[in-house]
Amino acid sequence: TRTLTHRGPDQQDTYASPRISLGAVRLKIIDLAAGDQPMFSEDRDTVLAFNGEIYNHAELRGELTASGHNFRSQCDTEVVLRAFLEWGRECLSRLRGMFALAIWKESEGRLLLARDRMGIKPLYFLRRGDELHFASELKAIFAHPEVERRIDPVGLHHYLSLNYVPGPYTLVDGIEKLPAGRWLEWRDGAVNMDAWWRLRLEPRPIALADATRALDHLLAESVREHLIADVPLGVWASGGLDSSTILHYAAAHQSGPLKTFSVSFAGRSFDES
Repeated sequence: TRTLTHRGPDQQDTYASPRISLGAVRLKIIDLAAGDQPMFSEDRDTVLAFNGEIYNHAELRGELTASGHNFRSQCDTEVVLRAFLEWGRECLSRLRGMFALAIWKESEGRLLLARDRMGIKPLYFLRRGDELHFASELKAIFAHPEVERRIDPVGLHHYLSLNYVPGPYTLVDGIEKLPAGRWLEWRDGAVNMDAWWRLRLEPRPIALADATRALDHLLAESVREHLIADVPLGVWASGGLDSSTILHYAAAHQSGPLKTFSVSFAGRSFDES
């Protein structure tokens, strides 16, 4: 967890049993007083480590409350935990947001890893015999003394060709990125993996005016959902159309001034001031 403190400087904790060790670091955004991780079910049989934000957590909370769940916090992390308790792996399709998560079911000896639809939040894993190592960054996996550091020539080829490493490859032999929209399940050394979401391309004729209204609605709703937080928010403005568009919709949902931040660099090719 010390290697990941920069990802979650507000709270860190660990959980260990004979079959698993889980560590979580938290950046507090929703319900600053509660929501510590790893988070446990009441019987402590289910444990969750979660990185991300669920934008429809309020709607899911209402549905779960109606099903008999009693919440101890206002945190979206607890919504994820109780959604899994209610719907199992099918809960993933109900989550609207960005996330990487690990859920351990002690009585079943079962571990579930999952990543959001677009792969916004990172999740790396390594299989060593019957063991599985996973983390949000490579350096946390490297903390294990028996993990070897060998360059993956395929990952290096992609990096030198594209200037980044596309998933599932990494620069390290044996370590993979869990693909976007995928889940991985480990039980007694056996691993299964499948897609819980796939992009469906279904072209259909649409008038420009209708497309414009639809895009305006989607952008407004998306930005509004991203503004849900119990801490101050700002916009990183690069001066391009994308960040300016986000700023336009964010300002429409703010009652007061919205802080913006820009970064300038020496050299014209990198300067966005």
